[in-house]
Amino acid sequence: MRRMVLRLSLAGLAVLAGCATPTPPSGPITGATPTPPGSPAAEPPRPGQPPPTVLAAELRWMQALFDGTPVRVASESDGAMRVDVPMTYSFDDRSASPKPPLRAVLDKLAASMSRQPSAKLHVTAPGPAARAAAMRTYLASRGVIALRVVTQPAPTDETVTMRVVPGPVAIDKLEDRALPSPAGAFPASRAASRPTP
Repeated sequence: MRRMVLRLSLAGLAVLAGCATPTPPSGPITGATPTPPGSPAAEPPRPGQPPPTVLAAELRWMQALFDGTPVRVASESDGAMRVDVPMTYSFDDRSASPKPPLRAVLDKLAASMSRQPSAKLHVTAPGPAARAAAMRTYLASRGVIALRVVTQPAPTDETVTMRVVPGPVAIDKLEDRALPSPAGAFPASRAASRPTP
């Protein structure tokens, strides 16, 4: 009889424990999205660094514009938007003047840069340095300040590459009222400055 009472008590506790477990909400969950088990949590951006999705809208816009063309548009791990144009559509042999297809890409990049005032554009082209310089001059004619266009060394492959690199984001300013009281900040120096009796 004692065993039977004990079994019934344990079974009752198990039922109560099952009832006590909270049920998940039926509506959509707001806030942070949970990380799937086994996958690493996303690192927050370092202070002053842009989040990796800052150019997401520009990336989608450029991908839609050049979908179905040889122009490749991709996002990079540092948040930059990379645009690759094959050399065939960029420059003629022994010429530093951009061809119409490359000029069309540069026009769209100039428009993107106007929407990203703190971004920089890194450009690189195979062959002589005059090609990257010509791209920079062309962008300047489209309103992009020359200081925002950085020419890079020539690549090893036959691709003209342009990277829109987001600028640093503003760091939140600490309000004076959030600072701790300065009282007792330097007790050793205060004791040293006291006059001796």
